[in-house]
Amino acid sequence: MTTSQPARAKIGAARAVIQCLKLEGVEFIFGVPGGQTLSIMDALYDEPGIRFITTRDERAAAHMADAYGRLTGKPGVCLATTGPGATNLITAVGGAHRDSSPVVVITCNNRRRHIGQDDNQDADHVTLFRQFTKLSRFVPDSEGIPQAVREAFRVATTGNPGPVLLDFARDAVEGGEIAFEPIDPQNYRFNERPVAPEASIAVAAQALAAARKPVLWLGRGAIIARAGEAALKLAEVLGAPIVTSFNGISAVPGDHDLCFGPRSRFGTKVSKHLLQDSDCILVVGNSMNAASTSRWTLPLTRNIVQVDLDPAIVGRNYPVAVGVIGDAADALRRLAAALQGKLSANAAARADWLTQARRQREDWRKEVFAPAYATSRPIKPQWVMQTLGAAIDANTVIVADAGNPGVWTHMLPIKTPGAYMKPVGYGNMAFGLPAAIAAKLAGPGKDVIAVVGDGSLGMSMGDMETAVREKAPFTLIVMNDMAYGNIKQEELHFHGQRYIGVDFGDVDYAGIAKCMGGDGEKVANPGDLAAAIARGKASGRFYLIDVRIDGSENVWKDPI
Repeated sequence: MTTSQPARAKIGAARAVIQCLKLEGVEFIFGVPGGQTLSIMDALYDEPGIRFITTRDERAAAHMADAYGRLTGKPGVCLATTGPGATNLITAVGGAHRDSSPVVVITCNNRRRHIGQDDNQDADHVTLFRQFTKLSRFVPDSEGIPQAVREAFRVATTGNPGPVLLDFARDAVEGGEIAFEPIDPQNYRFNERPVAPEASIAVAAQALAAARKPVLWLGRGAIIARAGEAALKLAEVLGAPIVTSFNGISAVPGDHDLCFGPRSRFGTKVSKHLLQDSDCILVVGNSMNAASTSRWTLPLTRNIVQVDLDPAIVGRNYPVAVGVIGDAADALRRLAAALQGKLSANAAARADWLTQARRQREDWRKEVFAPAYATSRPIKPQWVMQTLGAAIDANTVIVADAGNPGVWTHMLPIKTPGAYMKPVGYGNMAFGLPAAIAAKLAGPGKDVIAVVGDGSLGMSMGDMETAVREKAPFTLIVMNDMAYGNIKQEELHFHGQRYIGVDFGDVDYAGIAKCMGGDGEKVANPGDLAAAIARGKASGRFYLIDVRIDGSENVWKDPI
């Protein structure tokens, strides 16, 4: 920590915005410029350390900022002009908010005297964004810029991370010089996470020691806390299976023997049975929300130990026996230490419980990865996941979109903690393509593979060109059923053979990728898919694989 007084200097207001971002280590700003943002863009012109990524739509810019935040833990930054530019951001900002991703949203409004006076593109951004941000703040004057930017990063990263809006009046960023003091972020924001009291750790350890059928249930909070290693250690000490939420996928390696997949409305029946039959569930960084519990109809034991940084989450959706308030990684390490040598009483019962779980998982794998799928046409979604799963290694980042493609990705064995992302809480479509661009920019050495549907791709297709222009090569797998497949299946599930408003025409997506400067191919034969994925990974280009899938595999049935 620095203690000496930094030198003050006079700099332009817009330059102060950029200098604050530079001090925060911002690498990219994702956005679409407009008239109100001109002064910020001009200041950015002189700052080679920050790269502006021009997107084809503001929603894509916010999705990129969200993905950057998820992957790095540092706030992604997006920028838009007033009115429609700002409102185009909102859907993606909502996704970041619901999935606890740190994002700083910068919008530039009209001049103060014109706001609310029927100026062009007039909008109350603060009110519009308030529901989807941790803080939504209007900055009316130049002198307030440094403090506002620093507060935005502090709020976005401390506690439960999430998005923050900074809405600058145009004349604030176009103002004259202000006194600017460069302050190191470590002098104004502190990210140390509080640890749980020893008394709650002791009570939690007693509950777990008495369990015959314990389960660890990890959510996104476990990823944010980087608690995967501690969770595996505790699971090994207990001899307990691990289940995740969809937002918790990649909290621990998916191919680990103690990982039994995610539980959500479309999760595996193995994870469903484990949670229903458990006599003690250790819930970590997981709010037990609607998606994870089939809208709270999942029957669970009352013997729940819930670990969370936010006391407002503990007991919110299910009653709990023990609440542990503090950092998840620290709490799990201390629980493992407290249980060492104290588990002999129910050791045989826990061993039988784990053996039964392994048997159920093996039976499930045989069912969902049926040998017949190797020759089925149209290609089965399960075959896509089996083939893609075989191509995943420790360097792979998987980006899943909303809808059925994201649902099916729960079958993938993600090997590296934090190497998976999906818009879960808000279900915002059009995430996959722009998010994969940001993932590649954030980790150029990573092998990024996105899995999207033709519905989501149709909403984001223009940013294929962004991937090519910004030299962000990755493989895009399109699970193409020529429909809004998830909604079509829901119509069929609840209304028999009646459906409406969900079908598309036949589109040459690989051809469009080539027109945008990338490459791609269509795959209709299941035996050709593995080679296509290998070609995509080896191409060093944006590479689209259009896979015609069997849309009759309905995810709205019982968990698969």
